[in-house]
Amino acid sequence: MTFHLYIMRHAKSDWAVAGTPDFERAITTRGEKNSIRVGQWMTDNNRVPEKIISSSAVRAKQTIALVAEQFAGSEKIIYEKDLYLAGPETLIEYIQLYKDGVSSLMLVAHNPGLEQLVHFLSDGLEKEYESMTTANLAIFEYQDNQFDPVSDKGKLIKFIKPKELD
Repeated sequence: MTFHLYIMRHAKSDWAVAGTPDFERAITTRGEKNSIRVGQWMTDNNRVPEKIISSSAVRAKQTIALVAEQFAGSEKIIYEKDLYLAGPETLIEYIQLYKDGVSSLMLVAHNPGLEQLVHFLSDGLEKEYESMTTANLAIFEYQDNQFDPVSDKGKLIKFIKPKELD
């Protein structure tokens, strides 16, 4: 049975409120719309993850809440503070920690770590993406959930940009 790994960057965040700590920044109206678009695409294309791990930063939580609302999956979300601004090594540790027992896992976090992770997992060979801009979703496929993300490269099967979903 194949395993699908969904990697999503949080939606566009609001820099307008001066003095707001980075961790507490909310998403913008555009970020809300893009989150809903991605969640709807996931539902329409039968790409609903069994388990979701998200950064506990406000913008990541708001993003995944709107995405998961499109497929009634908010009960599957686990928030991890360590995913806030995590590097690829930490992100891989969390993939390893949560991938067992499921056939799909979604990770929601931040750049630059996510972009580095997507580049690493695809071995830098996939040219479908240029960068992990806000609300982008990369979907990797593996033979099963026994893969080791350090040594087993996945196949990037889809790269979603919300602005291209209109």
